[in-house]
Amino acid sequence: MKRKLVAAALAAVFVLGGCGKGSEPAQDSMFEQVGQSSETGTETADTAGQNDAGSGEEGATGNEVTTESCTSENAGDDYTEQIRSEIADIVASSESLSAELVSVNKLYDKYDELRMNAPDQTSINLLSKWGTQVWKEEVASLLSRIQEKDPEIYSEIQPDYEKWERYVPSMAEKMSETYKEGSIYAMIYNYNEAMRYKQKAFSLASTLADLNDDVAFELPDSTPCGYYGDYDGDHYLIITEGMENGSYDILIHIDDSKVIKGWATTDDYPGGVQVLRFNSDDGNVAGTIDFSIFDSTFYVAETDGSIVGPEEAYSFTFKY
Repeated sequence: MKRKLVAAALAAVFVLGGCGKGSEPAQDSMFEQVGQSSETGTETADTAGQNDAGSGEEGATGNEVTTESCTSENAGDDYTEQIRSEIADIVASSESLSAELVSVNKLYDKYDELRMNAPDQTSINLLSKWGTQVWKEEVASLLSRIQEKDPEIYSEIQPDYEKWERYVPSMAEKMSETYKEGSIYAMIYNYNEAMRYKQKAFSLASTLADLNDDVAFELPDSTPCGYYGDYDGDHYLIITEGMENGSYDILIHIDDSKVIKGWATTDDYPGGVQVLRFNSDDGNVAGTIDFSIFDSTFYVAETDGSIVGPEEAYSFTFKY
């Protein structure tokens, strides 16, 4: 019931926003932005805060997308070719792959402003798809460069990529389940879909950096949010941003008979290692979740024994 009420509040805030200049920049949490919108009257709600590649200044290219004329009538405009051109410009002008990813993330933020400045929920849902297109184009560009650099490596990557892409809708749907019956579902789904392509771009950029002997390559900081484990099976762990600042919604799907839903907050271990402190919604299970850009592991600290046993650990290899 609490989730339905919050979702309804979110939808109300989204509809209240208007078009025009002066929208607030993307913040670190979709829920922080909802709170700011209710205080300032500016449409800023979003999950853009889960952007891992950095944010900040103006978009990376000179081909600016304006939002001052945002209306329900032009919400269906097609930006595909413009995005493709902007990605090509970023690739050509970036001094490194690391800088390229940061610039692509800024381009994502720029298109996300279209959604943030939309006048109604229908327009918001329509415009939210362009963030996905940004990262899709970056992935396509990276694949093309890998093929050019090393056709043999590309021939190994391509079949796995095609399989992965078939499951992107399924992953995005599972990650958006909380909002399934709400008017903002399409926007949340599109965000989660975009972030899957973003994560794939990180992986492909790392591969290309290795091929280029780019020893200075660094991935932008990554949040815990993601889809870990089997995207084509029943063993996975999903972390998404929670409804409260600094919280995360967790779905631990060990198999079809062992499913645990809950929430978590971050905690720092000695040495600067960050983990998530997990509690199940029913209060029967507690533990910690280790995470990295590659995998995650759930450690059981407290349990009633109905689903998992004490001191058990479950690993979820690969992050998507």
